Amino acid sequence: MANRERHTARDAASNSLVIMICTLASRLLGIVKARAIATVFGATGIADVINFTFNIPNNFRKLFAEGALSSAYIPVFTASITKEEGGTATSRALLARMQGFQLLITVPLVLLTWMWREPIILFLSDFSDPASIRLSSELLVYFMIFLGSISFAALYGGVLQSHGSFFTAAAAPLIFSLSVIGSVYLLSDRFGAYSMALGVVVGGTLQAIVTYWRLRKYGYTMLISFNFANPEFKRVMKGWAPVTITAVIAIVTQQIAFYFASSLSEGTVTAFSNAIILWQAPYGIFYTAIATVFFPAMVSAFHRKAPQELGALISKGMLYIATFLIPAALVLTVLRNETTAVLLQSGRFNLRDTMETGRILIWFSIGMPIVAWYGFMQRVCFSTNKFTTTLVVGIVVSALDIFITWLGIRLGYGSPSLSFANSLSYAIGILVLWCIAVRRQHAQVHAKVLAGDLAKLLVANIPLATLAFIYIRLTSPSWWHDGSTWSNALVLLGLYSLAVLSTVVSYRLAGIEFLSVLKRKER
Repeated sequence: MANRERHTARDAASNSLVIMICTLASRLLGIVKARAIATVFGATGIADVINFTFNIPNNFRKLFAEGALSSAYIPVFTASITKEEGGTATSRALLARMQGFQLLITVPLVLLTWMWREPIILFLSDFSDPASIRLSSELLVYFMIFLGSISFAALYGGVLQSHGSFFTAAAAPLIFSLSVIGSVYLLSDRFGAYSMALGVVVGGTLQAIVTYWRLRKYGYTMLISFNFANPEFKRVMKGWAPVTITAVIAIVTQQIAFYFASSLSEGTVTAFSNAIILWQAPYGIFYTAIATVFFPAMVSAFHRKAPQELGALISKGMLYIATFLIPAALVLTVLRNETTAVLLQSGRFNLRDTMETGRILIWFSIGMPIVAWYGFMQRVCFSTNKFTTTLVVGIVVSALDIFITWLGIRLGYGSPSLSFANSLSYAIGILVLWCIAVRRQHAQVHAKVLAGDLAKLLVANIPLATLAFIYIRLTSPSWWHDGSTWSNALVLLGLYSLAVLSTVVSYRLAGIEFLSVLKRKER
């Protein structure tokens, strides 16, 4: 049993490394995509419209793509494959019904969006310019078409993950980013903001095709069924209901945050959107990789009634997240303005826009490990069928987020209230979820051992914190003010390289475990 636990945790960590590499490339392209939009459209009203409108289908992705629905169907797919010892008869039948369900959801959603596109934008935004409202409503239809294609891509990727295959699902988003970047740079002179719409539709479609093509190797087909009298499908729907409500609440919360942003000065929506992109780069690279791999492993351990293995996976997941995100949070907090300037400050995106993005980014960066832990503990709850309890906690966290944002803006703290509220509310939520998710009858977590490992990890990050303090005290605060230049990029690259080197050396001296996992993977 102990050997199995070590083998499972080691495999999960090794697969996490594969996803990290793919996600790193994807996040870098995401930043290039944000730079393309910033360079071509600046922090203007048009950029605000693009970022605001694209956020709407991005929120729906939490319901129909890699969010709520995947949290409900991945456990069922994984359980079916585990019981059949790798077979696919049950999961093939479930996939056919899931594809039918996706069609019943996305096709009417696109049609309804097309019919009531302008009232939707009027309801969700605080835009007062008729031209902005019209552009946003027209872009929304194209972006919702993208939602349909990306939902199928996420479905296929989730099935691949249940089979222990992670590379294709992790690498496919690169196609989407390349499509958007190429379209914005090459077609914006001719099509303006609609170049973004074209790139999004083409990129999402290609991502779905590539993911499905890989899935065919496991014996799956494009069979679609609307016969929902299926036990596994009913299990998905039973889990999806509370998870969907949780995701809807999160969507509403973020949409309200964008509403608050649209009520502030021009460019705040774009600054808020860019801050999210920048902090989600390291967050996505490390948290997404670890959670994606550990989730089906935790489901499998739960269904095999292996509480010690499940507890070991929870501990390792929490520790691995902290291993990467503590130094990432520290570095991005210190270099938030420099990073924004080098990556985005060019063309019509100026120094004022950089500073505004940095003001929002600081609290996102500080709260990065907490938000990741919260998300991971949600996955723990989903893997042990605690869906309804997670919903209650989500409601409380979202209510706190909205209230703290409103209070901060009312008290005159402005745009930083958006990110501060997010981090603080999740910090409260993680305490509640930890108490709920870890119960001895399902998972035997050695809390004292985990606490000791985390304390050791904090000590190992002291050298990096010391370097950050020296940088703040001794360097010129304005060396990056001229924005995205090759010299500034080299300086920033040097700073990040020094941070990585410092972290690797201190982790090696402290004997942090994940480095040994990386060595196993290389061998």
